[in-house]
Formats: sequence, structure tokens, C-alpha cells
Amino acid sequence: MLNPGHRVPRNARRAALLVALLAFLLAPALEASILGSIRGLVRDQQGMPQVGALVTLLTADGKPARQVRSDFNGVFNVEGLLPGQYSLRVALDRFLPATKEGVEVRPGVNTILDVSLRGAFATLQLLYSGQGQIRDMSDDWKWVLRTSTSTRPVLRFRRVDAEETRTVLRKAAGSFSDTRGYAQVSGGGSTASALANETDLGTAFAVATSILGDNNVVVSGNVGYGSANGAPAAAFRTSYRRELAAGMTPEVSVTVRQLQMPVAAAHSIYGPGGPQNNGPSIETVTLGFSDTARIGERARFDYGVLYESVRFLDRLNFVSPYGRLAYELGKNREVHLKYASGVPHSAMSPHARETGGSLRREVSSLGMFPRLTLRDGRPTMQRAEHFEIAYREEKGDNLVEAAVFEDHLNDAALSAMTPSGHFARGDVLPDLFSDSSTLNAGDYRSTGYRVSYARKLRDQLQAAIGYSSAGVLSPTSSRLQTADLSELRRSLQVRRAGLVTASVSAIVPGAETQIVSSYQWSNQPAAIAPDLYNDFASRSDPGLNMVIRQPLPFSGGLPGKLEATAYINNLLKAGYIPIQTFDGQQIFLLPAVRSYRGALSFVF
Repeated sequence: MLNPGHRVPRNARRAALLVALLAFLLAPALEASILGSIRGLVRDQQGMPQVGALVTLLTADGKPARQVRSDFNGVFNVEGLLPGQYSLRVALDRFLPATKEGVEVRPGVNTILDVSLRGAFATLQLLYSGQGQIRDMSDDWKWVLRTSTSTRPVLRFRRVDAEETRTVLRKAAGSFSDTRGYAQVSGGGSTASALANETDLGTAFAVATSILGDNNVVVSGNVGYGSANGAPAAAFRTSYRRELAAGMTPEVSVTVRQLQMPVAAAHSIYGPGGPQNNGPSIETVTLGFSDTARIGERARFDYGVLYESVRFLDRLNFVSPYGRLAYELGKNREVHLKYASGVPHSAMSPHARETGGSLRREVSSLGMFPRLTLRDGRPTMQRAEHFEIAYREEKGDNLVEAAVFEDHLNDAALSAMTPSGHFARGDVLPDLFSDSSTLNAGDYRSTGYRVSYARKLRDQLQAAIGYSSAGVLSPTSSRLQTADLSELRRSLQVRRAGLVTASVSAIVPGAETQIVSSYQWSNQPAAIAPDLYNDFASRSDPGLNMVIRQPLPFSGGLPGKLEATAYINNLLKAGYIPIQTFDGQQIFLLPAVRSYRGALSFVF
């Protein structure tokens, strides 16, 4: 027996502390090597992720062991499972429930599943278990027929953790497989955001296919005329991506765009003696490379680079790297380090998580022309840099996000309504896609922070609210004394502003109408929209914005769906800043131009 008065030697105490510390540090690694997990993606027959599907894990004797629900991206994750055989049930209202037996969990292996729910039946395929061959087990499924109608999620709070659970490994059945298409006819105004001139030119298409299983090719195009000035424009993009081991997905792309500027632009640049029939053209060529790398068990690095060559009066060449490092702190908790520059890549764009699928985003990115300005008759292109550290935590139906960030803008493009001939020739460039003009606001730097809270209120109703504090470019005077643009440029100073953002998304029962609305309010006037790279669930452009999508009856005998879409930007003209000129006229600075646009699209 230990004598109570006996003192433990100091070396023994140190050894005990060392053993305890080693046990604490090695416990997660030992647990990860002993236990396994199951991760899956629940989708409907059109490939849309499904929110709130109940996934029940059963032991070998049929007893419920764990229950989880698919998150906002249709992903479910069951961790900390002892090795062995399990059964899985997937159920969702108005869909067919399915049961799969013989799902094997191995030590230290993350088993990936792809669930496809359809109106008449459901299939589940075990894609792979660690390093191995694809095994198609859809024949083992048991199903029960009942009336069902597919539902679609409206708002995605965050991207899927791993690309493997979103794209799913293709089956090598023939040379071409998993062919998808998107076609759209649109009309109306365009959105000149602070990052790029975003427009649907009129007629757009995108086709994606898988070649021999692991090679993915996408070809897309967008052609038409500017709605405000009738200027012809076209854009085409081709990308090739290959799926490799360890989650690597290198992709290369080539994008070309051309726009014939209106005659008004020629008069603004050259004066009355310039070309009378047409204005100068804008031609851009963008070469892109991107990839994803896994760093250990907890970290993922998405990175890439864009080489942009723009010809407008002169040739401008830029290299724009970008990257995002995501580190998993624990279950549904991540820290992100981000860097972006130039016009954001479609995967890094603030709109990347919005509803609509990869092909719709592919078409939207084609319309992102760089923001060009003139300064003393010399062409300049806006350049942006963004640094951010963000934290995300998802708990049940709740999502909490927080970040600190810093933005740099060089040759910032400022949208404005200016009296004809007020400023000197060579300082004002007519906007590419609206009735406004573009001015060079110089360089500025902004720092800030943001927080966001999102919650799924019902199966078809989700809401988010956020607050951010950021530096905004605001005029210090409401009156100009001269017609010199440099006076306006000097009056623009960075001020601290508080921003409140909110978003709501819903599906109208019966009609299946999808509505996404958002609003941004600021306590300071901002000449350029702040927090340009905000990608939180509560993000919003200035003012009131809405997107309405309505599925339409379609019985043309072709596999696919038809839908009409309406886009409304800054409905209430929020944030317009009036500036009085010395001769009694007015200039309006426009952080976001009010616009309306409609589109009819077919997805197959």
C-alpha cells in the first residue's frame, strides 16, 4: 500500500505527465485509424442535392445505430463507426425510401455513397471504399412504389466538403457518359457589379460530358447584343478536367470574349472626328488552370491562376492567382484562408454557391467582362486583391460564419450617370451594357469583418442575416466646383460603414416556384459596393434583389426540364448618390445599377 506521507519522485511525476500528454495528442490519430465513416450525397433525378433527407444507420441485427440528415448541399456524414457490416435507409418526403444492406465500414476508411432519388424508384451506388475498384450495387436495392414529386433546394449555404461527393466517379461504360446540357435565351438589362460587367448576352449554351470515365469536357458559349446599346458581343469557353487519385482534379480552360463598343464610345474617346460607324472593340483571351489537393486528413487546398490578355486601344496583360485553404477543426467546423485577385474564377466567385448547378454558373461566368475605364485617354483595367480568414460551423439546421478581410482596388471602376460632355474627353467611358458611364476612381484599400447566421426554418424555407463593418469609398462633398474629374476623385475617401444583409429563399408549395431574395443596407453612402468577395449565406448586392425561377410544363418527349427565370437587381435604386455640378446639373454615383432581366432555359 502506498504510504500517504510518501512523496512521488519528481521524475515519476514528469513521466506520468508526459504519458498523459502523449495520450491526449495521439488519441485523435488512434481513433481515426481504428474507426471508419460513411459520407454520401443525396440527389434527385435531375442531379439536384436534396436537403433534410433522413439517413438511418442500422447494425447487423437491424437495430438503429445512428440517424443524421443531409445538409444544405445534400451531403450526410456519419463518423466514428466501428468496423463491420451496416445497413442504410434513406427517406425523404415525396420521394421513394430505400434500404441497402451490406455497407462495409473499414478502419480509417471513408466510404463514399451516391444516393439518387427518383419519382418511381431510388438507387444507391457504393462508389468506392478507400483505394479500390468501382462496384455498382444498385441491383441490390429494395424499393416501394408510391406517389412522389421531386423537390429542389433553393439556397446552398456552403459548398460540398470534397469534390468527390459532388461530381461522383463516372462509370466507364462507353466513350461518352454523363452528358448534360443547358440552353438559355435571355433579354433585359445587365448587372455592372464592382468586380465585373455581368451580363447574359442573349443566347447561351453549355454542354458537359465525361470521356472514358475520368476526363470531363465542357464547351459553352454566349452570343447576342447589348440590351442598352445593341452592341454585338460573343464569348466562348472550353475546359478540360481530369479526376485523379487523392481527390486531385486539375483543370485547364480557354475563354475568349469580343465586344464591339457603340459609336458613343468612339465619340467619348476620339471626339467628333473619330469613327462615325462603329466604336472600338474589346477582345479578351483568358487561360486558366485550377486544381484541388488534399493535405493530410483535415486540409484541402483549392488553387489556380488566370492569365488575362485584354485588347482595348492598347493591350493589357495580367496574371491573377487565387487559392483557398480549408482546414477541418472538427465535425462540421472549418477555418478558411483565402486569396483572390482580378475577376474571380467561377469556383471562387461570390455566386459560386448559388442555386442552378455548374452549367448555369459556367454560362454566367462567360458574361463577366473586365471593368475598363479611361484615365487621361489611356485605357486601364480594374484590378482587385482580396485576403480573408474565415470560420464556418454547421450545427443541425444552423450555420454560423465569421471572417476578417482586406481588399485592394487599383484603377477602381465607378458607375455613374453624368451629363453629356461635362467631363473632358478621355475620362468618361460609356458602360458596356447599360445607359450609365464608367469613371476611374483611382486606388483604395479597405479592411473589415463580417458575421452571418443562417437557419433552415422548414424543408422549403431558409433564411440568413449578417452584419459587416468595412471601409467604403464615399464622397466628402456633395458639390463640384469644376468640370475636372480629378476633383471628384479627390473627394472620394474611405469611411467606416456598417452593413446589414439578409436573404430568404423558399419554394412555393404546389407551384414549385423558387424565390431567392436579398437586401443590403449601409449607414454610409458608398460609391462602390463594399465587401466585394462576400460569399456567406447572407450575402447580398446593394439594395433589394430577387431571383424567381418557375418550372414550366414540358411534354416535348425530350428528357429534361424547362424553366423561366426573372432577375431583379436593386429594385428600389438604393444607394444612388447625387452630386451637384458647378453649372447646376447633377451626377449620380451608382454602387449598383437597377436592372431587370428574364430568361427561358432548358436543362437536360
